[in-house]
Amino acid sequence: MKTNLKLISAFILTLIFSATAIAQNNSTLRIVRGKTDTVFTPVHFVTGVDVPGSAIYINDLLVKQYSTGSFGAELSLVEGDNEISVRSVKGTTEESVKFSVHFKIAVPLQRTKTDLYYPNRLVMTKKGAYLNYGAGEDRLGGAKINFLAEGIKLELLDSVNNLYKVKLSQNGYAYIPKQFTENVPFGTKPPFSLTSSWSVTNAGKADRIRIALQERQPYIIYRESDPNRLMVEIHGAACNSNWITQYLDLKAVDYVHYRQTAPDVFTAIIYLKDKYSWGYSVDYVGNSLDITIRHTPEPTLKGMVIGVDAGHGGSATGAVSTSGLREKDFNLAMTYMLKEELEKKGARVVLSRSEDVDVSMQERVDIFKKANVDLVISVHCNAGGHPLKEMGTSTYYRHIEYRPLAENILKRLIELNIKNFGLIGNFNFALNAPTEFPSVLVEALFMSSLPEEELLASPKFQKDMMIKVVRGLEDYLSEVKKSLK
Repeated sequence: MKTNLKLISAFILTLIFSATAIAQNNSTLRIVRGKTDTVFTPVHFVTGVDVPGSAIYINDLLVKQYSTGSFGAELSLVEGDNEISVRSVKGTTEESVKFSVHFKIAVPLQRTKTDLYYPNRLVMTKKGAYLNYGAGEDRLGGAKINFLAEGIKLELLDSVNNLYKVKLSQNGYAYIPKQFTENVPFGTKPPFSLTSSWSVTNAGKADRIRIALQERQPYIIYRESDPNRLMVEIHGAACNSNWITQYLDLKAVDYVHYRQTAPDVFTAIIYLKDKYSWGYSVDYVGNSLDITIRHTPEPTLKGMVIGVDAGHGGSATGAVSTSGLREKDFNLAMTYMLKEELEKKGARVVLSRSEDVDVSMQERVDIFKKANVDLVISVHCNAGGHPLKEMGTSTYYRHIEYRPLAENILKRLIELNIKNFGLIGNFNFALNAPTEFPSVLVEALFMSSLPEEELLASPKFQKDMMIKVVRGLEDYLSEVKKSLK
């Protein structure tokens, strides 16, 4: 009898296991991604597949099922164990799968003693920081390389008056004003980064190149005209970029490439479509280097936003003529004349100052950046040289890509039978320094020259000069338009 009972029990268990196996074989709900024991990021994806037309619930929330039967959801995990339930309803049939995912916050790698106690001191850039080529000085300051974003750590090599000599890479260094730096805790190791993926996108009125890095690294940026490209040297970085996504709707960028120019200098090479530049900027978004290149606007003054700057003002008198006439007054008067002529052509004008007040150079730059101007013209008068001779008019640019703008305006000014004092490049003037917009400084005539003082004292002659400035600007825009054909 006992033997028969054992046989019956074994038979019943066999039936149960067989039924279970059949049920499992008939199961159509399958989890493809997400059943992971331990993860180290709080964003977690669960995907799977079931018979099309099923109602799929993940943690009791209905999710979309595609016509292929696939489904998925993005979950936010909390630290520790996270219970996940996937339920499928097909008519009167219901299936479910439950599992747990453990989210663990990754512990940073322990530094070695050498890392913890790096022997040299570091500083970090603040807003407005820029690099100089050397420790030289003149009345406009040292020769600038370019501005730098905030939060970049640099190793100190030396201190020279109000400048720090800082290391950019193994064989590269520059100088930075001390006022634009803050101390980094002693013992911090200088950052070194591998580059990662790039994206090159149309951001509306500009194309944007974004290069992922592990840390914020210093950079040097400059424009070349032949070939027509923008170069960005990222110091303290090595290439690990195996993925560069470039879209087909780009307006300013033709294509991008790179070169490892030194073991710790990675150079991004950005080939441009248009001959003339309308501004570019470099900044960091997190640890990704963000390079923005503005699209060429419609090359006509109608609808263009022009920044007009009246040099000096307030306590900054500028040059004073023999008879006591003040440069700041001439500058403001000519600025309003220029504004009137530009507005006749349909331009919108943004002034850096509209009255006799102090406005710092940084405030002027910020006003124009905030207004998103297309171009900036700064109006000044010159001084120096022989008091009894005509000295002449001149225009100034800092960046080589804005030379044609300055040249066209100068050609028009000398039509007034005044002397050509020169087309001045690499001029270290604060309003010429930004790369975000084309800019030109116009030095009308010399306050210190008696014959030119007499000309400047005439409102009619002032207006004639500003009319020539506008015509020179129109000549420049005509060149731009021809280049686009």
